[in-house]
Amino acid sequence: MNVLIIGRGRVGNGLKRSLQASGMLEVSAQGRRCKPSSVAMADAIVLAVSDDSIPKVARAIAPSLKRGATVLHCAGARGTDELEACRAHGAAVGVMHPLVSFASKHRSPSLCGTTFTVNGSRGAITTSRRIAKACGARVVLAETEGAGYHAAAALAANGAAALAFVSVGLLERIGFERRSAERAIGGLLQSVGENVQSLGVPGALTGPIARGEAETVANHRAALRRLSPDARSAYDALVPIIVRCARAAGLAQAKASRILRATKR
Repeated sequence: MNVLIIGRGRVGNGLKRSLQASGMLEVSAQGRRCKPSSVAMADAIVLAVSDDSIPKVARAIAPSLKRGATVLHCAGARGTDELEACRAHGAAVGVMHPLVSFASKHRSPSLCGTTFTVNGSRGAITTSRRIAKACGARVVLAETEGAGYHAAAALAANGAAALAFVSVGLLERIGFERRSAERAIGGLLQSVGENVQSLGVPGALTGPIARGEAETVANHRAALRRLSPDARSAYDALVPIIVRCARAAGLAQAKASRILRATKR
């Protein structure tokens, strides 16, 4: 299968590198103003462009599509209607959203073991499965249109990065060099991710709240008051959520109540 990726940003480059490394599919990449001849040769076209650009690019490539081609976009907040121009020209259309954090154009995360969320026509789903398999990714069939799915992804990915920002700053205040702090917190988050994948939730939860240690929570808050009031605010906002997770893991109600009381002092 000949795959054309349109878009040379972080997602497009990440997909291209992964597919090239696997060697399972023929892959090429171009910018949004791609050559009609390249479109005409592709069995599958992946639009890795900004959300607002998808309909425009779809209209531009639609007249050049080969018979039986598949067109996919990678936007987790949009549906297949964005590709209506391609569908009108006979293409199978769908959404293939890599549930992955692409933070750099120059260094891409491994896609092995990640999840691609897919929906669309039967042909589009089949093509998405082949691309995901070549990347070493799993496929989940689910609707992405609407804010709920994208909010879940943003909460985990962006929330984790923002909390890492806070934690790295705290480590710097107690003497870590910045790069050492980043590596330390990055490694910690990696282990959390591995635990979520292997143990699920709430099984991946560890730490003092999971153990019901209200005194430790009180000590954390006292330390954060001295080091960073902003960090303490973030801590206090998260404690009730962590408590709910801990309760799901079996924490007794009495211990949960003591922890929550500790955040009111």
